[in-house]
Amino acid sequence: MPKKLEGKKIVLGVTGSIAAVETVKLARELRRRGAEVVAVMSKAARKIIHPYSLEFATQNKVITEITGKVEHVKYLGLEGEADLYLIAPSTANTISKIANGIDDTPVTTMATTALGSKKPIVVVPAMHAGMYENKAIKESLERLEKFGVEIVSPKFEENKAKFPDIEIICLHVERALYPKEMEGKKVIVTSGPTYEQIDPIRFISNKSSGIMGKEIALEFWRRGAEVVVITSKPSNLNLPKFEEIKIRSVKDMLEKTLNEVKNGCDLFVSTAAASDFILDMAESKIKTTDELILKLRAAPKVLWEVRKIYKGKIMGFKAETGVSDEELYQIAHDKKINDKIEMIVANDVLERGMGTLDTRVLVITNRRTEWIEGIKPDVAERVVRIYIEDVL
Repeated sequence: MPKKLEGKKIVLGVTGSIAAVETVKLARELRRRGAEVVAVMSKAARKIIHPYSLEFATQNKVITEITGKVEHVKYLGLEGEADLYLIAPSTANTISKIANGIDDTPVTTMATTALGSKKPIVVVPAMHAGMYENKAIKESLERLEKFGVEIVSPKFEENKAKFPDIEIICLHVERALYPKEMEGKKVIVTSGPTYEQIDPIRFISNKSSGIMGKEIALEFWRRGAEVVVITSKPSNLNLPKFEEIKIRSVKDMLEKTLNEVKNGCDLFVSTAAASDFILDMAESKIKTTDELILKLRAAPKVLWEVRKIYKGKIMGFKAETGVSDEELYQIAHDKKINDKIEMIVANDVLERGMGTLDTRVLVITNRRTEWIEGIKPDVAERVVRIYIEDVL
């Protein structure tokens, strides 16, 4: 698990929603990502989940009341120890109180202090859908957003505004804590393989998992960018300013990419393993024969077509098989020059990289040549840092 929250201290406020039962898993996941977690509970929350459960999950004593130790100041005051206040779940009652400056529980007192100290705050509403749609609650949420509070959208199911997936909450926390070098920038990422139909049930494709493209996209999103991912393998993450456009063929990818680029783009990232060949699809299933000859034609190159209409920054990717480090460098260097791009990431995918969780890549910019090795989320983070340092 990548330690995206290494060295961060998070205060976790828990209120009296039935979703409080999910906070043990949430606290443990935050810790897996490197954070230290301190829980604070309202009286209503303690009727749903015992403080011992969160003490176990956080390995810290749970705050159930504000004492002479002035815990709200210790953690969320102007010089407080905590980096962020996460209220999850947050009831309609708590949302309304915070929006109106009322602090009559340990959770709301922490919120009042964090707002005054300009600490990042993330609120995760969880309640019945009818309560969430109440105009007064909507106005309270809008008011909190004006205060700079980040609201995590609930998962709407069975007439309830349910607690979202733990992954979604953690991504919001990471984004709230990351530097915002890409604020106001729009990044378009192509990701994953394409599928070229032979007949209605068979196709030509490759082993690409789309993981690297997803991780690159999320890394730019954490840093404040608006991100559009054009992919055959969408992750279906419900995140603000993070859009996924599903495609299938290379022609489909090209069409959607050009449309998005024309609508505005500050960086185009071409991680997709798009097909090099296309063919005419048979209208019905091809019958089994001893031999089948398919006529393949060269597919359009998405990056080349983008460059024809777009003069901005491009990060390209190049996959090879069975080449030496020296040969890979030369191939990548030549591609960077010929394609007129600012940065290229290349790797030999014969043994790992395509369809695997880890990879080893070569990064070339005008300022450096660097090898990076590790799990894809960590490699993606380093690649984005290099872009920010060398190209942005």
